[in-house]
Amino acid sequence: MSPEDVKQWVDILSTLLAAGGGGGILLAVIGYMRAKVEKPHITPPTVGSGGLAQIAGMVMGQGDLASLNEGLRMVSASYDRCTLTRETEMAARKKEVEETREHERRLLEERRQHEKRMAEDRHQEHREMVEAIQGLTRGTRDIRCAG
Repeated sequence: MSPEDVKQWVDILSTLLAAGGGGGILLAVIGYMRAKVEKPHITPPTVGSGGLAQIAGMVMGQGDLASLNEGLRMVSASYDRCTLTRETEMAARKKEVEETREHERRLLEERRQHEKRMAEDRHQEHREMVEAIQGLTRGTRDIRCAG
């Protein structure tokens, strides 16, 4: 056996022993045998060890690609969940801030009204005191004038 024949058999054996490659190889061999028996008038199919290895690689790669796609889908779903959670949290914080601002605005308005009432009450008391002093002054003047 030449080194090239040994390499060909090693490629075939490694392909057959690979995980998930057996079914693809079996189908390729059956297809090759059918095509050989039918003997099409175009050209006889020839699948070498390299072709068999490529077919096995594609079959094995399908499972890996499906796993990769599923992993990417899971990462995308996780990112979407994180994004939705973050958006929900931000909306809740925004609502809380708005409620706090509304509460502070109401408190400020109540304080302004209270201060305004206090100023009006002080003004009223001052006016009453001035009127009382003026009344006393008039009463004192009337007593002096009468006396």
